[in-house]
Amino acid sequence: MNNRFDYTSDYSKILELSFYHEFFRDTSLVAIDLIPDIETQSLLKNYNLLQRKKGNSFIFLKNNNSNLNNLVFSGPIQLVFRLKFNDPLFLNITDIPFGYQQKIVLEPSDDNEGRLHPMTYVDPNISQETDENGVFAEIKIAINENNEFFGYEEQDKPAPPKKFFARFNSRTIKFRYNFYSVGKQLDFSNFFIYDEIANEQYNTFFQRTLENGMNVFSFVVEEELKMCESYKQKLYLKKEDEFNKSFNRYLSHPIAQNLKFESEANVFYLENFIKID
Repeated sequence: MNNRFDYTSDYSKILELSFYHEFFRDTSLVAIDLIPDIETQSLLKNYNLLQRKKGNSFIFLKNNNSNLNNLVFSGPIQLVFRLKFNDPLFLNITDIPFGYQQKIVLEPSDDNEGRLHPMTYVDPNISQETDENGVFAEIKIAINENNEFFGYEEQDKPAPPKKFFARFNSRTIKFRYNFYSVGKQLDFSNFFIYDEIANEQYNTFFQRTLENGMNVFSFVVEEELKMCESYKQKLYLKKEDEFNKSFNRYLSHPIAQNLKFESEANVFYLENFIKID
C-alpha cells in the first residue's frame, strides 16, 4: 500500500512595492532590481517570505501554512533594501542631482498614502552623496507593527497587504540642434526652422565652437520640455533659395544619450547634430 500525501501551497500577499517614472509612456519603471540587505535576507528566510517581481512591482508573499501566529513572531519587522537602477541612462532622464555617487533615501512619508518620499516625486532633498559609485536607492520599511501578519493570537480575516510606491520625475530640458559641414564653410543666412505644429518659423541661429574644435550653427527651442519616450514637436530645416526651393530636412528629436549640462546657463540641453552637405 502506497502512502499518499496531499499538499496545497497557500500564499497571501503582505507587501507590495511599486515604482514609476514619468519618462515612460505607461510610467512604469521596470529596469530595476530590489536587493535585501543581509539582515533582511535572514528575516525573509525566517518568516518564510517569498519575493517576486511583476512588471514595476515587487511582491512579498507569506506562506499561510507556516505556524507564525505565535507571540514569538509578534512586533514590527524592519526591512531594508537597495533599489538598483539597471537603465544606463537613468541619471540622464531623471530629475535628481547630476552626480554619479549618490544614494536616494526612500521611506514612508507622513501622508499615509503609501508614498516613499515627502513630495509628489523623488526630489533632491532625499538624495545623499556616497562613497559608492553609481546611483541607487535605499528603502527602509516596517511591517507587522500591529501584528497583522505575524504573532497574532486570533484573526477574523487576513489583513490587506501594505502597499508603497515611489515616483520619479523626468528631467527638464531644452532641444538644441547643431548644424555642421565637413570641408566647406556654411552660410546659414538663408536657412530657417519651421515649426509645423505652431505654424511658426525661426532664424535665431548662433555660431559656436564645440569642445572638439568643430564650428557649428546652433538653434535652441526655447520651450522647456520634460524628457519622455516620444515628443510631439515637428521641426524642419528649410532654406529660402530661389534655386533650391525643395530643401526640406525633418529634424528628428534628440535622444536621451545626448544630454549636455551647461552650468553658466543652468540648463540641460538635449542635442542633435545634423550634417549639411
